[in-house]
Amino acid sequence: MKQLRWIAIFSAFALFGLVGCMHQETSIVQSEPTIQKAKMVETQAAAHNSSFEANEKAEVSTPSQLSIPTLNIQAPIEETGLTKDGQMGVPDDGETVAWFEPGTVPGREGNAVLAGHVDDKTGPAIFYHLEKLEVGDEVLVSDENGQVLTFVVKEKEAYPRDEAPIRDIFGPTYNRQLNLITCTGLFDRKKGTHEERLVVYTELKSTGTTASN
Repeated sequence: MKQLRWIAIFSAFALFGLVGCMHQETSIVQSEPTIQKAKMVETQAAAHNSSFEANEKAEVSTPSQLSIPTLNIQAPIEETGLTKDGQMGVPDDGETVAWFEPGTVPGREGNAVLAGHVDDKTGPAIFYHLEKLEVGDEVLVSDENGQVLTFVVKEKEAYPRDEAPIRDIFGPTYNRQLNLITCTGLFDRKKGTHEERLVVYTELKSTGTTASN
């Protein structure tokens, strides 16, 4: 299952052109050698962790709520996948965050991804202040079982729109990571999108039934 999900992410990475922006439509087609390399990496990871996978599934469930205390953000999380055009679905509005469901569940081993708009036609959106996050800040995700997962910001980086490190953001890892994505930089009116993508990388710190202090 993990192998199929990673290949789907890697081979239809139109999503990064869309993330966090209301108007951009673009697609990137991956070559067959790239897909085969992704298969090899994922197979190695699966072999290393096959005995752990059953327990991993029992630990966390579908994410439902995002909270970032330092930015005063509270947002519902909706599931999204790939559109019929091979692009990543985005939140229906500026106040909702989208979890890329073909990828990792937040709290499980791998790179989970949440995307939100930086703005929309009415003004600033849920991730408008995401760039203000600093190393050490906490990001909380509640799941459908009532657990609260506490992630800690490790780094943040802005990339040119078409030059983001796909594998670092969506690819397999033995760590339990959550990456937040939105648009940043100047708005290119001709292309209908911002010139850069902001990625905030976080790693799981703890789980519990209440948020940590």
